[in-house]
Order: sequence, then C-alpha cells, then structure tokens
Amino acid sequence: MLRWLTPVLCLLLAGCGSLPEPQYPPKLLTDINVSAEDRVELDIVWQDFAAKGAGELGYLLPPVVADERIFAIDRDGHLTAWQRDKGTFLWEAKLDSGASSGLSYNQEQLYVGTQNGEVMALSATGGQILWRTRLSTEVLSPPQVNNSSHQLVVQTADGKVAALDERTGRILWNYESTEPLLTLHGTATPLVVPSATFTGFANGRVVAIDNRNGQLAWDIRAAVPTGRTDIERLVDVDGQPLLTSKGMLVVTSYQGRLIALDPSSGRGIWERKDSSYYPAVEGFGNILYVDEASNIVALDARSGGVLWNQNALSGRRLTAPVVWGDTLVVADYEGFIHLVSLTDGHIVGRIEADASGIEQPLIATDTILYAVAVNGRLIAIGRQ
Repeated sequence: MLRWLTPVLCLLLAGCGSLPEPQYPPKLLTDINVSAEDRVELDIVWQDFAAKGAGELGYLLPPVVADERIFAIDRDGHLTAWQRDKGTFLWEAKLDSGASSGLSYNQEQLYVGTQNGEVMALSATGGQILWRTRLSTEVLSPPQVNNSSHQLVVQTADGKVAALDERTGRILWNYESTEPLLTLHGTATPLVVPSATFTGFANGRVVAIDNRNGQLAWDIRAAVPTGRTDIERLVDVDGQPLLTSKGMLVVTSYQGRLIALDPSSGRGIWERKDSSYYPAVEGFGNILYVDEASNIVALDARSGGVLWNQNALSGRRLTAPVVWGDTLVVADYEGFIHLVSLTDGHIVGRIEADASGIEQPLIATDTILYAVAVNGRLIAIGRQ
C-alpha cells in the first residue's frame, strides 16, 4: 500500500509529498507446495461495485459487517448496504462530503470520518444523517465505540483524540499529542476498552487515556528517531494496538519496535526491533504481523521469540493481516489473496480476486472474507 508523507501544516491537502516504497522488489508467485488435503480452495461468492476506490488520496476505507449486512463507503461519500451472504442490494445513500475513514457500527448506527473534518452518525437502515460534529481535521481511522459509557472515540490526523457522546455527537473530552512536521499519511485506530483508550502517534509514542476524563494514564516511546535526514528520522505508530487473550498489549511501529506491554502500567514485557505499518494479530495464541518488507512473522507471545518467518510474499505490498479460521489472510498489489497456515507459515490457499490490486484491509467473518479492490469492487470470498 502507498504511504504518504504528510507535513502537519498541509494535512488538508492531498499529495503534499510521498514516501517512496521501501526498495523490496516484489517476489514472483510460485506454486503452492502443500498436500492436497492441506490446500484450501477459494471461490468468489458474490461481487459488486462499492462505487469509487480510494484513488490517489490514499484513504483506507474498509467496509463493516453488522448482523446480516455489510456496509461500504467510497472517497466521494457513496454509502451502500448489501445482504452479506448473497450480496443482495439493500439501499444506498450519498453524503454531502467525501469519506476519509472506514465505517464502524453500533446499534443501528454507522459512524464515519469525512474529508472536511467531521464525524457523522448515520442510520444503518437508510444512511440518513443523525448528527455531525466538526473536529480539528480529518479522521483517518474508523471511529471506535465504547459501549460501557456511550462514547465514540476518534483520532484526527493532527494527533488529537476526542471522545464524543455516541447519541448526540457532543464532545466529552480531548487529548492532544505533539506531532512532528513529517508523518506517514494515516493514524492509528484507537483501541477502546471500558476504562481506557490505547493509541499511538506519529511521534512514536503510545499512550493510555482514561475514558472518564481524557487524562493521560501512561505514555511510552515505541520508536526513537535516528539518522541524519527527516526521512531517516521518520517514525510512526499507525497500527491499532492489540489486546491479547492473555491481557497483554502489543504495539507495532514504523522504523521502531514491536513491543508487548502491561496495559495497566505501560511496563514493557518484551520487545523486538522491527518496522511495520500494520497492527499485529493473535492466532493460536501467537503474535503475527507483516513487516514493512511484506514478510509475515509469527512470534511466541510469552517471549517474543520468532516461531516462523514467511518471506515468499516479500515486496508484494501486503495488506494488514487478518486471522480467518486456522489461517492468516493477506492481499497484495496484484489483487491476489493468500492464506497462510497459522501453524507453520506455509501458504495453503490463493485466489486472484481482482487484477486492479487490493490495498484496503480485509474483513473476515466466520464463513466469508470481504475485500475491496483498488477499482472499488467489493468481493465476497468463501472456502469451497
């Protein structure tokens, strides 16, 4: 996926400058080398156009699945709903502003950030605007719901975090970090639990915020700038923190570290020096992530030691990893979707979903995997 450099002073301008992709030549795909009984065959169940793709603006606009429906939005604000299993069209709506974030859902309401710096609440039955609140600038990650307190937590591109009343959009509290002049285009998606919000920033720091009042609970550095030039010194935390089944907080960073923390104190448990744009995921009790070169790495959750490293997809600009059953799933710049065994890292399945490529995060349910192609096509994929 293309990552953009964004000077803070021109956050509202598209294409202020670009960060070249790391020089990792994409590997050619080879045949899947597993036995017939271990191979996973995939089929396209249904597909339809979710209007326009992200385009050169580089927004991540993943759809959201809720109950028996799937909702998708494009950069121009076209919102569409389908029946999720068969792809039956349900309804569509057009917002008066383009979208800058993916969708989130709670109790028949959809939430989205817009390119003019608003957060909108929309009806999940027809897309009508229920409320709208203007913030300091764009929201680049899906708003996150705190059901225990009816809060909606959002992070803006200028390093601010706000809690809104989920029912009215009223701002309840704000937290502000200090952002560097040069950042990746994107923000972390906050991880919201009943008592706290965990998130990272373009200054390489990770914080815990008290959801009662927006006060800082703890603050640690995940990435330390090094080098002589601004590019070399660029660090960022863009992935959503992961809270594991054992209660450990795992954070990735660009040109920094992957670290495991005690969420109550921020105390480090273990760390691994590596660079990643994307959040880590948990599978079979292990920690898995995609590094900046598109290698897939599995770590022992207790120690951070490497269990396996799959480099057959190196340089293919993989999407963020998703766990789907007993596999890890990623898509690449040529539109292939790859299934990787959680046990040993072998590639066990593959399908060419769309030749325009896939950059948006995949969405996995129990039976169906959803992908949005660069050209805006929404594709539902199932196992044979």
